[in-house]
Amino acid sequence: MKRPITRLLYGMQYRHLLEQRSEPLMKKYQLHRIDLMILIYLASAGEKDTSKDIQSLNMFTKGHISQSLSRLQKNGYLEIRRDPDDRRCTHNILTEKSIPARQDMGRISSEVEEIVFRGLTEQEIQELSVISSKIDANINGSL
Repeated sequence: MKRPITRLLYGMQYRHLLEQRSEPLMKKYQLHRIDLMILIYLASAGEKDTSKDIQSLNMFTKGHISQSLSRLQKNGYLEIRRDPDDRRCTHNILTEKSIPARQDMGRISSEVEEIVFRGLTEQEIQELSVISSKIDANINGSL
């Protein structure tokens, strides 16, 4: 018998809900799901804005990241700049054009978070945060 937490860990229902809610944005901005996820990541990445940094999330393959970054650059959502200290390294810099897409995706993420945590107390959310951090550490320690 599977534990109820197993369904939560797989995250498939959460991903399905997020994809369902972000579908209109993908059409509006002519982006793929990975493109939106990378935009959101880069918006808060600070100096961790290289392809290798994105790959360290273990959410996408190197090839998918490369295709997405090319698409985002082609559509004017980001600029790719060489690192002045390491010519082999490039940084992915978001442009002004990406702001509306990022704001819309942030709104969608907040809506999904509201749905997911509806009915939970602040204490339950904090407990879930502690537990999920421990589970994440266990998984990362085994990878």
